[in-house]
Amino acid sequence: MKVLQLNTYASGGSYEYARLLSDALLNEGIESRVLCKTSSPATGARFFFDRLIRRVSVSFSREPWHGTRRLLPPPSAEELAEIDVVHLHTMADWFDVPHWLESLPDRTGVVVSLHDLWHVSGGCFLYRPDDHLIDNCKDCPVLRWPASVFLANFELSRKLKAYGKSRAQLVANSHWLAEVAGRSAIAKACGGIRVIPPGIDTTIFKPQDQEQCRERLALPMNDFVIAVGCASLTDINKNVSWLLEQLSRLPDLTNVKVVAFGEGSVRVPDNLNVRFAGGIRDRRDLARLFAAADVFVSASQMETYGMTLVEAMACGTPVVAFSVGGTPEAAPHGQGALLCALGDGRALVNAIMDLRDSKQLRQKLGDVAYRMTHDRNQPSSCANSFARMYRDCLDHFVSRFAYK
Repeated sequence: MKVLQLNTYASGGSYEYARLLSDALLNEGIESRVLCKTSSPATGARFFFDRLIRRVSVSFSREPWHGTRRLLPPPSAEELAEIDVVHLHTMADWFDVPHWLESLPDRTGVVVSLHDLWHVSGGCFLYRPDDHLIDNCKDCPVLRWPASVFLANFELSRKLKAYGKSRAQLVANSHWLAEVAGRSAIAKACGGIRVIPPGIDTTIFKPQDQEQCRERLALPMNDFVIAVGCASLTDINKNVSWLLEQLSRLPDLTNVKVVAFGEGSVRVPDNLNVRFAGGIRDRRDLARLFAAADVFVSASQMETYGMTLVEAMACGTPVVAFSVGGTPEAAPHGQGALLCALGDGRALVNAIMDLRDSKQLRQKLGDVAYRMTHDRNQPSSCANSFARMYRDCLDHFVSRFAYK
C-alpha cells in the first residue's frame, strides 16, 4: 500500500503530525511520504493571480478565513502514480481541494485529519460557542458584507459535493473536535468522524537531566523557569501578551525566569524577566527547553487537542492551561496538568504558585504526565489505527467495484 500525506507547509504542528505518522507507518508495512506546497511551487501569472485571490478573500474577513478557490498546482500525475490513499492534513492555503477531489481516480481512498474545522466548514478554522453553526454558513459572521451573504455558503456547498462523492473518511484528534465537527453536513455525508489521538516522538520528548539542560541553555539552577510559546507569539488565539501580563503579577519575581519560544515578539512587562528563544525548528532543542523548565504555561483560548502541551508533559514537565476545547483530553486536570477556566488570570497565577511552592507537586504531576503520554501518544498506536483506516478505504472500493 502507498499513501501520500499532504500538508500545505513543511513546518508547524500538522506537518510534524504528518511526518511522524509517515515514518511510523513503515513499521506497519505501508509506504508513506509527505508532500507540501513547496514541492510544486507556482510561478508567473498563476502565482500572481493566486496571491490576488487570497488577498481579496482575506480582505473580506474579520478573522482567519480561507476559501477553496486557489490556483496553485495540486500534486502532479507523477506524484500520484500508484498511490492508494491520499491523506489530507492542513490544506487551506494550497490548491483547490474540492475540484481536485472530484478529479481523483475512483479507486483512490481519501482520509482527512481535522486539525481544525476548515475541512468541514465554509472556510473557518476554529469553533467558538458564539459563532454560527458549521452546518449553516449563510450570513457568515466572519466575513464582511456582501461576501458574508454567499461566499462561505458557496464554499461549503463545493466541499459537501466533493467530500461526499469521494467518501472521505474523517479523523479528529479529540472527542471534543469530533463532536463539534460532526454537526457539519460534510461530516454527516462522509459517515461521521473517528477519533485517533495523535502520536508524538517519544524518543525525543522524554525526561532529561534538568541540570544538564539548564547548563546548555544558560539557565540558573536556582531559578523557577516558566516555558511559554507557540509557532507565532503574535497569534491572537495563543494569547501570549495577556499571559505575560498575568505572569508579571506573580509575587516575588526575583528568581522567576520566563523563556518564550516562537516567531515574532510581544511587549514584556517591565518587572518580568523574559528571554525570547525565537522559533525552534529542531524538536530536540524544544524537548531540552521543556526538560529545563519547571512548568509549561499556555493561555491559548482554543485548542482542538494541544500538541505542545502533550510534548511538554512527555518530558515530565507539568503544564498549566485553560480548560478549553480538546485540552482536557490531551492534558487532564490533575494528571500532569492544572487547568483553569478560560480567562481566569487569578486561577492561572495561583496554579503556577502552587507548582512553584511545591517541588513534590511538580514531581508528582510530571511523573503522571510522562507515563500517560508515553502510553497514549506512541507513534505506533497512531500508525496502527490509521493503517486499519487505510485498509478500510481500500476494502470499500474493492467491494464496490466487485459489486459492479
